[in-house]
Amino acid sequence: MNILSPQQQRVMEELMPIAQIATDGTRDGMALLPKTHSIIIAPSGAGKTYLASRIAGELGIPSLTINVATWILLSNRAEPTTWTSIVEWLAGLQTGGVIIIDELDKLATGGPAHEYTNFLRLEIHDLLDSSIPISVKMPIKPDFDGTSIPWDVPPIPWERQDLAQFLRERIMIIGCGAWQAAWKSNGRQLGFSSGPAPVPEPPTRNQILGSIDPELRQRFRDQVSILPPMMHADFIAVAKKLALQIPQEAQAAWREHLGDAIKTAVEGSLGMRVFEELLLKALVLARQPKTQAPENPGFSGHGTSYPTV
Repeated sequence: MNILSPQQQRVMEELMPIAQIATDGTRDGMALLPKTHSIIIAPSGAGKTYLASRIAGELGIPSLTINVATWILLSNRAEPTTWTSIVEWLAGLQTGGVIIIDELDKLATGGPAHEYTNFLRLEIHDLLDSSIPISVKMPIKPDFDGTSIPWDVPPIPWERQDLAQFLRERIMIIGCGAWQAAWKSNGRQLGFSSGPAPVPEPPTRNQILGSIDPELRQRFRDQVSILPPMMHADFIAVAKKLALQIPQEAQAAWREHLGDAIKTAVEGSLGMRVFEELLLKALVLARQPKTQAPENPGFSGHGTSYPTV
């Protein structure tokens, strides 16, 4: 059982109907296509990319994750380009799918123009426009009966327009990014702490749209999905669900150190990954020989019950 935070669950419910329309054939043959490309914005660690892949998983369709920071341009002949990977993935689909463009906010336009950045922007714009560049080599169509193609029969590549049409009518693209400049700190105190512990507030819609390049923004739905940082109550809700999956031998250590872990996660905006670290700690402590384990193994706990909200 996969666990989502309350914020992730809300965004999933918001995007699922759109993903269905984008991938189930509803748009086949439409002259005017409903715009389904969507943006998820959240600070680091909030689970943007994981959520996007879960949307595809819930629909039972494949997903392909592409990172802007590692995009390989078509001009690079030393290794397969990112566009090569995209068309090969498209050619192998039997149903619709979801393409996730991670770290979309790295497609910045505010600094000085560089040739690489310009080409990168154009290639990503082509993807969002369902336009396969002419320099992309088309993959070979598989033979229909599952047997090998005779040596004297030349392989047949996919038609570019066929794959482009499939990309346009059966693929949802989800862009994920932090757009950190659009977030602000409101300086509120967490709990009764005496020191400053600013809590990032979600940016307003105008802040978000104002921080995204207009050429990029027009290729996505006008409405964006925002995942705010998880707060104390959110961590408690997730922890109670996760407790059902914790191995029995690790339950005691998990509950003992849960309070400190959540406090650290809230103050550091760590997101869901704090539970991965906590589970590892609980498993390590559970495997320590009882005769050698100290009474307090170097961690301060909050008792054996769940912290109150």
